[in-house]
Amino acid sequence: MAINKKSICSIIALIGLGTVHAQQTIINTVGKDPFVGKTTEVVYKAKEGTWTFQGFTNAVIKTTYKPNDYSKTEQVSDAVIAKVQPVGTKITNAISQTVEWDNLTSVVVQREKLYYKTGKEVKVKSATYFVQGDTRGFKFQLFDNEQFFGGGERALPMNRRGHKLNLYNTAANGYGLGAENLNFSVPVLISSAGYALFFDNPSKGYVDIGLTEKNTLEAGFTSGELTYYVVFGKSIDEMLANYTAITGRQPLPPRWVFGNFVSRFGYRSEEDVKKVVAQMKNDHFPMDGLAFDMFWFGDNVKGTMGNIDWVNPQKWPNPKLMLTDLKTKDNLKSVLITEPFILQNTKTYAEATPFLATGANGSAMMVPDLSYGTGGLVDIFRRQSQDFIWKQYKKQVGNGVSGWWLDLAEPEKHPSAMMHNLKDYGVARLMGADEVHNVYGHYFSKMFAEKYASDVSDQRLFLLNRSGFAGSQRYSVFPYTGDAAQTWSGLKAQPLVLLGMSLSGLPYVHSNAGGSLTIDPELYTRWLQFAAFTPVFRPYGKPADESEKPSEPGFLPDNYKSIVRNYINLRYQLLPYNYSLSYDQAVWGKPLMRPLYYYNFADSNAVRAEEEYLWGDNILVAPITSQGATARMLYLPAGKWYSLVNNSVVDGGKMVSQPADIKQIPLFVREGAFVPLWISKDTIKSTESFNSQDVTIRYYPSAGASTYVWYDDDGTSARTLEKAEYELVTFKGVTAGNKVTIDITTNNPNQYGKKYKRKFNLELPTGLAAGQQVLVNGKPVAAESMGKQKDPFQQLTNDFVTIEFVGKPLKVELTTAK
Repeated sequence: MAINKKSICSIIALIGLGTVHAQQTIINTVGKDPFVGKTTEVVYKAKEGTWTFQGFTNAVIKTTYKPNDYSKTEQVSDAVIAKVQPVGTKITNAISQTVEWDNLTSVVVQREKLYYKTGKEVKVKSATYFVQGDTRGFKFQLFDNEQFFGGGERALPMNRRGHKLNLYNTAANGYGLGAENLNFSVPVLISSAGYALFFDNPSKGYVDIGLTEKNTLEAGFTSGELTYYVVFGKSIDEMLANYTAITGRQPLPPRWVFGNFVSRFGYRSEEDVKKVVAQMKNDHFPMDGLAFDMFWFGDNVKGTMGNIDWVNPQKWPNPKLMLTDLKTKDNLKSVLITEPFILQNTKTYAEATPFLATGANGSAMMVPDLSYGTGGLVDIFRRQSQDFIWKQYKKQVGNGVSGWWLDLAEPEKHPSAMMHNLKDYGVARLMGADEVHNVYGHYFSKMFAEKYASDVSDQRLFLLNRSGFAGSQRYSVFPYTGDAAQTWSGLKAQPLVLLGMSLSGLPYVHSNAGGSLTIDPELYTRWLQFAAFTPVFRPYGKPADESEKPSEPGFLPDNYKSIVRNYINLRYQLLPYNYSLSYDQAVWGKPLMRPLYYYNFADSNAVRAEEEYLWGDNILVAPITSQGATARMLYLPAGKWYSLVNNSVVDGGKMVSQPADIKQIPLFVREGAFVPLWISKDTIKSTESFNSQDVTIRYYPSAGASTYVWYDDDGTSARTLEKAEYELVTFKGVTAGNKVTIDITTNNPNQYGKKYKRKFNLELPTGLAAGQQVLVNGKPVAAESMGKQKDPFQQLTNDFVTIEFVGKPLKVELTTAK
């Protein structure tokens, strides 16, 4: 596509929002006036193909190339849901052609290369189209020191440069550090140069980030529309905000999801379940969820997948009563596993056969090498198939099931000769497995989300899964990282895998905490300490045989059991902090787990500190992933940091050594942080007893002014944000010497009447000065509002003052003890 002074380039400017209201063909040659106006699309026609550019916003540019000799142009991804908005567009005519959006972002077309700019700064040095055999895609020239992050689940260093990432969702049982291709390959990459690339193509492909050619990023695909998005941003935070603005953000989860899950492979009878629940209760472990793995639909691993029902009345005499009792008596929400494979001779096989994916002859295609038997794969792209499978699930929802666990939906076995019918989505031809493999689990999740919205409209969906595509987050997925080995290598892989997914727009990623095989108490304990600061806390294990001890934490040796219980209790303590992170995700697209360089790539030490991360903005977590550790070195960014364990203060901007015996992992809180806590005088049994009108607010003093916004709602309603049925309480703090000033306001003062008020117990880790008055709006508080409360995790007794908040602005003035 050579463009020079003699060439004529046809530019079609499509005017309008969503549909074309007017069409104008402009022939640009040197000397003619440039076209200026509001456009949604600009098309450059070249000899070999056509480039189309769309500016979604000033921060997002969509680019599509359609070669003249290419016919497989179907777009089967629904990752992008944002509508193109007409923006001010200027097309400049010179030796190069420039498309500029509102004077802020632009694409320069020159000598068959594209350059993407913000202002005058080139962000993407060049992009070109290539074809090699059956693979087509794009090549991008890289800056010398450019780093790339994201790309979905990879047990690789966070900087993906120098690696080739296969784009083919792959189950890797027993993986550890270094596993390159796992269950959830998301083709979005964040560059340290201030842009992200998202390749909106779910067909089998790859991204080679400087492995084959040192300074070239190459993305190739075997089918589908050739489209990518350039997403600009000054930091990861801005890029994820702009990326999730077009692909969607995760809806609010039920509050109980932040509790402790009881889970293993698997419970074989109601008696098994009752024994485990009783053991956990006797050992005072709080619980909120119970996950039923394989054996709820059959006694054996082989030959039962596809029953989708409780088939053994001796072992499961009354499932509905059991599920109801778990929910009402123990506050346990039940989650059932399901898979997309229907095996021959199972309860639903005959009915399912018309809804299975086929071979080229149109008959249901059997997969003979499944670990569980021979069967077919539900063709989830057909509306009739979705109706069939949902009918089975809806029955269990009626029995009292609160969530689902979608397993094996990579799909784990997906022969390339298998065909799928996407006519319901506007595709005229049958499509091969490799063309839709990466989006299969995504469409299954989509089915769950749409059916829940229609049939269970008041319930927030909890969908535990392990595979999908870009945009799956808006379908309420809670991905787990597959079956990692229960080895130290398996644990070392987890921070990298979770952070990589978090930077790919999937915020609720987590691991089978403890691994998936037999139980090593030290490793299990270290894994659970780490998991306490991940989006979902679900201990999981697989006893080698029936004689081996079960894997739930209640069955650990006593010395390990008490440690694990402390961290589970800490997770419940942090419930108001953790739940507030879900608002930041739903509204702003922020991940719950954030690398230390989330707001700034400039700190090279932070970029190298790959086994540390921020939980929200304010808590720094340094997991222990080595056997026998008693201490570890870690990096603290600039500023003062308070130990969450003992309230000691450490100066940042350097490496520090911290104690890390088996009882603890290093945890720090940023100065200026507000951390809302649930500190109860009673033993916490589940999130059901959480009272958001009685919350402890711990402020970590700082001379710099800071602001924190705490989110609260009923924890269950599906349309909370839509109906504005929530509250944001804003805390602003600053410390001058030993004087602390905290301002408290709300976005929703109208809800406060005579019967509604909040009680905030304000704490300072430094303690309150003896004999000094606490002032609220200039008036001293009553003496009975001062006191001490025990922190069950820190084993410290902290000073506090109780402040009643009735919706009117408060200024609280305190004096620190230190």
